[in-house]
Amino acid sequence: MVPSPTTRTRGALVLALAVVAIQVVAAGGRQVVVTSGSSGMTTMSEMIGPGVSGGTKPLEIGTGVVMGRVVEADGTNPVAGTIVTLSLPGFAPQRVLTDGQGRFAYRGLPKGSFSLTATRPGYVDGAHGRLRPGGTPMAVDLTDTQRTSTADIMVWRHAAIAGTVLDENNEPLVGAPVRALRRDYTGGRRRLTESGFDSTDDRGQFRMGALEPGEYVVVLPLTQRPSLDAMMRGMRETERSMGASIATFTMRVEATAIGGGGGNMMVTSSSDGGVPPAGTDAEGQPLTYQTEFFTGALSASRATAIALGPGEERTAVDFRLTPVRALSVAGMVVGPDGPAANTQLQLIPADAEDLVSPIEAATATTDANGQFEFTTVPAGQYVLRAQRTPRFALGAGERMSFSMGDDQVRVITQELVAARPAGAAPLPTEPTLWAEVPVGVTTRALAGMTVALREGLAVSGQVIFQGGTAQPTADARGGIGSTLEPADGRTAGLNSTARGRVDETGSFKTMGVPAGRYILRVTGAPQGWTLRSATFGGRDITETAVELKDENAGGVVLAFTDRPSEMNGTVRDGSGNADATASVIVFPVDPSGWVDTGSQPRRLKTSRTGKDGTFKIGPLPPGEYHVVAIEGSAPRTWQDPAYLDTMARSATQVRIGDADARTVTLTSVKGPS
Repeated sequence: MVPSPTTRTRGALVLALAVVAIQVVAAGGRQVVVTSGSSGMTTMSEMIGPGVSGGTKPLEIGTGVVMGRVVEADGTNPVAGTIVTLSLPGFAPQRVLTDGQGRFAYRGLPKGSFSLTATRPGYVDGAHGRLRPGGTPMAVDLTDTQRTSTADIMVWRHAAIAGTVLDENNEPLVGAPVRALRRDYTGGRRRLTESGFDSTDDRGQFRMGALEPGEYVVVLPLTQRPSLDAMMRGMRETERSMGASIATFTMRVEATAIGGGGGNMMVTSSSDGGVPPAGTDAEGQPLTYQTEFFTGALSASRATAIALGPGEERTAVDFRLTPVRALSVAGMVVGPDGPAANTQLQLIPADAEDLVSPIEAATATTDANGQFEFTTVPAGQYVLRAQRTPRFALGAGERMSFSMGDDQVRVITQELVAARPAGAAPLPTEPTLWAEVPVGVTTRALAGMTVALREGLAVSGQVIFQGGTAQPTADARGGIGSTLEPADGRTAGLNSTARGRVDETGSFKTMGVPAGRYILRVTGAPQGWTLRSATFGGRDITETAVELKDENAGGVVLAFTDRPSEMNGTVRDGSGNADATASVIVFPVDPSGWVDTGSQPRRLKTSRTGKDGTFKIGPLPPGEYHVVAIEGSAPRTWQDPAYLDTMARSATQVRIGDADARTVTLTSVKGPS
């Protein structure tokens, strides 16, 4: 869990550090957020602003009233002592505490469309209109004619998973990392999201609480992580680029740190990957424990899933590990100019299939001579991936400096006075370098491998604006962002997305990526304009993947319009009354548009209805769509192709043209259980 900004105290900065996340709140509303998972990949990002709610201005005084109750998912048990937060964009949030009957009330409110959320330890956060954990909330509207609103909020008790880890002698394995991975859907494919973590105690026992109700896979990620020395090499290289908003480096956080005044912080880190020792075999050869999923599977695709309801605790999720011979895989990574230093590598099981997660990948980094070594590799078939991504030029803003001693890393933040330059940072001039080679590990160590890097592939083209609105300025065009992301939503890649930018002439280009199938994501459209398409080879690569093999994809036309297409309408229940709690799902008629569409599909969208049963979804690219309204909230897995196939039987088919606004009337149906 990322600690609340309220953890900041006068003269000291309390930094809650676990394996998964750090948040630092410094003076002037500046936040530095560090997230770290068992993959060993850590992302540090900087966010500048007055606060998480986006405003400090006090609310105007009015005559409006919002009242309600916070209740458990069954709708009957009140939840006392819950913090309820009422927010209006641009204004300071208002907070109250529920009484013994779970009741709350706000008075003296102006008219507006408010968000209402509820938080309490031991419960999944709730919001008005949210009918499932993580579901879509609904606004609370106060108008001139309606000054009072009743807005109940539903919350769900956290679930938990507990068990024991034993070694081959039925002795407790102490300090073993355990992770809970929640099953979700991205791009029409199942994906795993790290959601809970713990380490075994002196009895070999673990317990992961604070889990949302859902479906989980439990794993012991016993794979190699970079040593402290390798981590420091990556950090020193990263230091040059911390002026960019996001930098990525290798790190494993395992401690709590407290920094003194002035915004400094200290981070302590382990010097190894956390794989418990497993001894030696009869021949004196080293042994290791390998990554294992409940119950006994060696890959996520073969793991047994655990379904958890609200407040449910699943016990006896036990492991009994058997050591196997630890082999090494070593060699050199070579680029066009010779040995490639500070190159990231992953060793991934070949049978990991679509559900591959970063947990299954052993990681390493080359030294100054391009040398690498994986030291605790069980026998098997693997894919070795290597990638070296160039750094962005240093800009003003947050800079990091590092020092090391006694197996501890001291990370000191320094804020620069100079202003951050306007517009997007130029792309690096150096190419992205990558390699992917199969590796078979049998009974002997592999040494002397040579991994040859080759240049990554990029997408480029021209940006055009079609419509009657005045053409954007060069500065506005420079704010357009583009990203190449894997079409299948795979999360185990090294720096699996690549940035792009638009220059002053209206041309754009992305950084290079390894060969594969990608979706082009576009953000930051100039005011008054909406992305229409990115055409390459007669297809729109913002929704249909472009396959990059041996050549760059040039000549892409990135088109924006000032007349986006949309769909709106009204939903009624079986009695003909407006359904104010329904969810509307829009998806392509062609099933090929349900899969491999990236993490944010443009043609798959959902929305909740308003109090009058109306909805609006857009922008939508022109095409043939299914639209269906279901009772209540859409499930988390609504992008599952099997779910969409079922809902297509109850859907209405609608064709949307260019610059079109279609209106439909729907009757809500019950979704599949």
